[in-house]
Amino acid sequence: MQTNSTILDVSGLCKKYGNTDVLRGVNLQVREGELACIIGPSGSGKSTMLRCCNLLESPTSGNIIAASHELMNPEIDINRMRQDVGMVFQQFNLYPHLSALNNVTLALRKVQNKSKDEAQDIAMQALDQVGLKNKAMSKPGELSGGQQQRVAIARAVALKPRIILFDEPTSALDPELVDDVLNVMCDLRKRGMTMVVVTHEMAFAHAAADKVIFMDEGVVVESGTAADIFERPREGRTQAFLARYANRMRQ
Repeated sequence: MQTNSTILDVSGLCKKYGNTDVLRGVNLQVREGELACIIGPSGSGKSTMLRCCNLLESPTSGNIIAASHELMNPEIDINRMRQDVGMVFQQFNLYPHLSALNNVTLALRKVQNKSKDEAQDIAMQALDQVGLKNKAMSKPGELSGGQQQRVAIARAVALKPRIILFDEPTSALDPELVDDVLNVMCDLRKRGMTMVVVTHEMAFAHAAADKVIFMDEGVVVESGTAADIFERPREGRTQAFLARYANRMRQ
């Protein structure tokens, strides 16, 4: 359920690598309960911006408040923050020698100090939520890419974060596996999970997002509802990007 409470507030965010400006004053807000999709051409700074939102990248300047954590505060407890600000990556990042169950329980035991039994109960609930309860004892090598990504989502969900960041969660998947992951994300949205998703899945963004943010050349060009961005974009750069996407879909 959406509220009027802002859970992610990014203001004046800049990121430099040497003399290269990757982010040039990004401003965006996401409300609690929203599914926000960030779209734009490759190299526009989308993933860098997302990684700054849980300090996998250190901002050069600006300010980020995520789930009530002031990320630029030098005294921030990063481990505590990351329990509230979950992350799902392109490449799953599962431990290949551990079962799906143990991949999910690891942070519960090591970070949240849950007992083995409590961690397993929580992990099984999370795996059931993503449709993989019957694969709990399978190792990543025994799972499809889509199943591995769903385990990664279960791992994030199990920590009960206030917001989950998804960095192109379907880009490493075969096309026939994409829908399984997107369906899980739609189910999370119905359950009220706040999500910020960097994605090239335009149909998903159009159909499911509460807010769509278009980035190009390190800035937010425009943002609005899915209908605003996909059906009546105001900015020329947004219009050109969506026209290129539409042309690819017709080919």
